[in-house]
Amino acid sequence: MMNLFSEHLNSLVRSHPDNLSCIAHKAHLSRPSLYDLINGKTLPKKSTLENLCSALSLSENSIKNLFNLNKSERLRSSRKEHQYYLQQKKILISEVSSLLLGKGHEISRPISAGEADLVLRLNSQRIPILICPTPLDYPKILGSLLSSMFQLSSEKGYVCTPYIKSLDRKTVKLFNSHGILILSIKGILKELKSLR
Repeated sequence: MMNLFSEHLNSLVRSHPDNLSCIAHKAHLSRPSLYDLINGKTLPKKSTLENLCSALSLSENSIKNLFNLNKSERLRSSRKEHQYYLQQKKILISEVSSLLLGKGHEISRPISAGEADLVLRLNSQRIPILICPTPLDYPKILGSLLSSMFQLSSEKGYVCTPYIKSLDRKTVKLFNSHGILILSIKGILKELKSLR
């Protein structure tokens, strides 16, 4: 069953001038192993993915995107990694809540699951905040936050993550075009200070 990672890898392999056998050889893989990867039957180890990126002569952005998609699929498929992600998220929600409350901001938790993790009340506005220990599944994050913004009649939203540096400009621009800022914890505090 194909997933976002395998679909993207499949399109990269199919659009490459070399045939599958040649790509598999350059990536130090058997042809059936490459088929398993592009058909979503398996996920590659880091070294295998590095070899594939080299065999396909990918740009730095393409490599980053492929690694993020692989990591995202691993989170979905690995119970242990998913549990770890949820633990990190819980810690980060607690940290952000404490900091915002400590600065005198009014926050609440949404009632139903699938919404933002926190709602910030700023004057008459209610702004959703989504907490992401590692922002991997950008379409899902964007969809969740847009849905929360719609429900709250908000024109802005925040994604809070500790790893801002790893984001590419296209992603940031896409989120910004919808009124969503991707910020670190300190970044949210600075943003809210500028809005007062």
